[in-house]
Amino acid sequence: MNPTDILLIYPPYSYPKKWPPIGLGYIAAVLAKENFSVQIIDMSVLDMGHEDLGKLVKEAKPKLVGISFMTNQYNEAVAVSKIIKDVNKDILIITGGPHVSACPQEILVHESIDVAVIGEGEVTVLELANCFLGHERFEPGAINGIAYKKEGQVHLTQRRELIQDLDSIPSPAWHLLPVKRYSVPATGGDVKESVFAIISSRGCPNRCIFCDSHTVFGRKFRARSAQNIFDELVYLSKNFGATQFDFVDDTITVNKNRIYELCNLILDNNYKFKWMCNARVNTVNEDLLKLMKSAGCVRVEFGVESGDPEVLKKIKKAVTIEQIENAHALARKVGLSVGSFVMVGNIGEDFSSIVKTKDLLEKIDTDDIFIAIATPFPGTELYKVAHHNGWLLSNDWSAYVTSPTHFPGYQPLMETDKMNAQEILKAFFYLHSKFVKKKLKTRYGSFFLLKKRFYRDHIFNVKSKEDFKYKLKLIKKLLSNYFKR
Repeated sequence: MNPTDILLIYPPYSYPKKWPPIGLGYIAAVLAKENFSVQIIDMSVLDMGHEDLGKLVKEAKPKLVGISFMTNQYNEAVAVSKIIKDVNKDILIITGGPHVSACPQEILVHESIDVAVIGEGEVTVLELANCFLGHERFEPGAINGIAYKKEGQVHLTQRRELIQDLDSIPSPAWHLLPVKRYSVPATGGDVKESVFAIISSRGCPNRCIFCDSHTVFGRKFRARSAQNIFDELVYLSKNFGATQFDFVDDTITVNKNRIYELCNLILDNNYKFKWMCNARVNTVNEDLLKLMKSAGCVRVEFGVESGDPEVLKKIKKAVTIEQIENAHALARKVGLSVGSFVMVGNIGEDFSSIVKTKDLLEKIDTDDIFIAIATPFPGTELYKVAHHNGWLLSNDWSAYVTSPTHFPGYQPLMETDKMNAQEILKAFFYLHSKFVKKKLKTRYGSFFLLKKRFYRDHIFNVKSKEDFKYKLKLIKKLLSNYFKR
């Protein structure tokens, strides 16, 4: 690798499907625009170990390294920072992401980490780079939106204001990412072609107690313009042959007029894109969904969370069962594939609630179901409630994943007022067993047992004997629960 001013690193993570670190892509684009030489290293998709990273850092000779990570990457992020400091203790190491934004002081207990970026990183990292790599004396206290160490003490600066004009930020530096190595699911599209993840907005105005998005993006909805989004789609199409996209916004349909305009831009310019998105059930109507379908949308995914109205209230979902049923019916009516996210182990939930969730999922007849275990991520109201009530069962951040299906030895991270950890785990496998066949049919077709891709993804995609044994154990649990109740 050629010498570079700045390395941006995304540590490994356990989930087999790999999404690109778009946040680092944005930061890299901003730095490159200001003539910094910058590289992105996604260790997860590059299968890069610690020794490989050490060699790379020696070759690249960066002066500044940024590490972005999720909660379950915490230990890896710390390990990466130590490797970098072992190569050169003078490299400035900054960290960011939702976990860091929620717990900036905690990450700075590690000697190998110098600065924690709180909130959005584009402007903050640029100011840090200008200050540290410039000829001026490095004074982090003058930079908003960070925590830093000075004389053994941690200091927090003033919170940085959110970026209001998202169109002012250059599109992610896609050319710095190994785009062909990512495995964003292509549900409804061509599984042989790459799917590009797109963020068209930031900030969710809702207050679901389990979501940590606001720690970085705040709660005010801010959106890129339809033209700005369309320009990125066209750029990716012309430069990477992209035809499939996944809008990974918390919810894309907060501002319907923007989506109407985007759809019309796609149609008026005769692009045959295929795309999918997340939406809230109380933000869609038939006309919007119909236009989305005509503009290439093949799939919409809704957060259902629970079939128990009382649980929905306790988690502050702010939607009704009627709205859930109506949105799914409308999406199916216009010909969209529909995915539904649900959780088990929420506050106020017992097994009768799980049965209500099962009944609701059967009624709405969704195409695909994603089942998670409620997890108290730092920065969420759920974490505060669990901590206050003594429900937390682990402070091992690497265990903070939402499903046992890809994490051998998994245990829920909290108990609740109604269910202990083992009851939550049993509820997960009960619900999962009822819909696993439907999920596999959606992804692989009715004769999924005859598809090589099914066996490649679920049986032979193992890293060790222990991993294979764990998968067999999961299959046994699913079969056992399928015939219960």
